[in-house]
Amino acid sequence: MLAPFKAWGGIERKIMILCHEFLALGVQPQLILTRGGVVPYPDELPKEVEIVDLGSGGKLDSVMKLTRFLKHERPAALLTAKDHSAKVAILSRILSRTDVPIFVKITNTLSFTLRRPMKRRSARWLYGYADRLIAVSGGVRDDLIENFGIPPEKVQVIYNPTVTPSIAERKTHPVDHPWLQGDGPPVIIGVGRLTPQKDFPMLIRAFAKVRQQREARLIILGDGPLHDELITCAREAGVGDDVDLPGYVSDPIPYLARGSLFALSSRYEGLANVLIEALAAGLPAVATDCPSGPMEILQAGRIGPLVTVGDADALAQAMLDTLDNPPTQETLARGLDRFRSDKVALQYLQVMGIKSSGVQAAGNGLSGSVE
Repeated sequence: MLAPFKAWGGIERKIMILCHEFLALGVQPQLILTRGGVVPYPDELPKEVEIVDLGSGGKLDSVMKLTRFLKHERPAALLTAKDHSAKVAILSRILSRTDVPIFVKITNTLSFTLRRPMKRRSARWLYGYADRLIAVSGGVRDDLIENFGIPPEKVQVIYNPTVTPSIAERKTHPVDHPWLQGDGPPVIIGVGRLTPQKDFPMLIRAFAKVRQQREARLIILGDGPLHDELITCAREAGVGDDVDLPGYVSDPIPYLARGSLFALSSRYEGLANVLIEALAAGLPAVATDCPSGPMEILQAGRIGPLVTVGDADALAQAMLDTLDNPPTQETLARGLDRFRSDKVALQYLQVMGIKSSGVQAAGNGLSGSVE
């Protein structure tokens, strides 16, 4: 899978999970590294995964080196994720004059993430050359069709492989945060990059309204440029002592398993994987009805309440109601089957036309391109 991978991250975790599942199904995955990328989740990535480091620099260098790779290796399919890598893959196939099928995984709502006009225009032009676009939610699919002119028949929805057999064991991993040791008031948890997309200032304002009516604490896991601003926001709202930002954690599952409530305050998402993880960890959840994902995950509010984006009053009331009357574990588990990693991996192989027989021709493994 072609990318300047980070060692950790949401996309990296999903790719690592797919590698496990593809190998179990007899398909050989390759990770193709560019622009100084590193092996993602090195302690969890199967040793059987082939690592190919193109040693490329910018986009043009990546295109030229991937072009040579496609000519020489001819993988059975090229799976991409994120805009940069998708465009590199499509241009490389054109230049290589090969028939390697390209499948572009769209992990977010592009009308929000591709803000530069040139990026939007190039996406409208190049994405049409892909064999299929794989949207991580129905909302992302609708956005591609309505705002980028992609024909509906070229877009397939496949949810992320978020629910894995390892979750049960990961829930038992120790957490040293003093608020999650079993005593004290309920703890609300938020998770994500500390950026405007996640709208954590709104979550803090909503939490302050909760604190006016009952004891509670708020932990926001993640790092990002708004860290200091959020600390100030909590202090100004009068809840500085009850809000903690401990930073990024590579696996939020142990935290989620010990919390009382998960709150998603985002302005937009692709699917909101951490919302799925919270449900899989047995944690009740509330969320903004943002594009895209929460409506599908929470099944229009049947699993957990949905509130208008940016509405701190509504989010506060939803948190209070859910803390007072949490849903049953059976309710939380409803619909999680859609996100099971083994089923998702099979869907990928079916869409890409790859048989899971375990028999692959030499040099005909599965490649993926991810930024």
